[in-house]
Amino acid sequence: MKAIFLLGSAVISLFLWSPSVSAQGLDQNNPIYRELAEQGRLTTGEINEVYGVPSVEVMLEKGETIKSLVQSLPSLKNKSLMAQDRIALINKTHYLLVVHGPGNMSTDKDKMFVPLDYSLEPKILPEFLSAAANHEKYILIDRPQQCLGLYEWGELKHCFPISSGTAKWMPFKKFVVTHMDQIHFSSKYEQAPMDHALHIGRDYFIHEGIVPGYPASHGCIRLFPLHARFLFYQWARPGIPGKIIDGPVKKG
Repeated sequence: MKAIFLLGSAVISLFLWSPSVSAQGLDQNNPIYRELAEQGRLTTGEINEVYGVPSVEVMLEKGETIKSLVQSLPSLKNKSLMAQDRIALINKTHYLLVVHGPGNMSTDKDKMFVPLDYSLEPKILPEFLSAAANHEKYILIDRPQQCLGLYEWGELKHCFPISSGTAKWMPFKKFVVTHMDQIHFSSKYEQAPMDHALHIGRDYFIHEGIVPGYPASHGCIRLFPLHARFLFYQWARPGIPGKIIDGPVKKG
């Protein structure tokens, strides 16, 4: 069964860690922090910078989603769409996926980072990429960070979370989009749906699919469906070059 998940406007994001600091003073008085503490969700109570944004790690129970977490917090409920999108992007998992849920609606990721300041936009990937400077459009796939960047004349314009293959390495580092298929089915894995697909070499595609917060595909690059459709209908075309930043990636 093909699940369709939609996510609002993408926010640029990057894991930038700073040393942990215990919550104190104004941090401890942050209303989001207080509400999470009152619910007993905090794992350590320490505040870390995640993608450059002060955040705290929380535990979600079986059957919960990012959406249900947001709805349970008065400080986030009044800005639920922004909060859902921001938490989903920081944790690389869709806000409707169910923690330890059934079938393809599920994610095993039960520890999430929740930003405490929504006036700060997370940062990701280089704002300027020299390899893309001479190209009108260029795609960067960062597998260790599980992110995809869309560049125009070297400037980062969009950044989307991905779910890549579970294998440690990709068999190639550079690619060109050779063709695009609105409707596509896997020829190797039981005709699995891979709609809004961009072929990037060998048996590999960028396509819409489940993004659970960790590598989970057979090797392709999965995007949230709304991001894949933006890429397919509004941004991409055959002939666009790109490169893959490779390295070990692990589940969780």
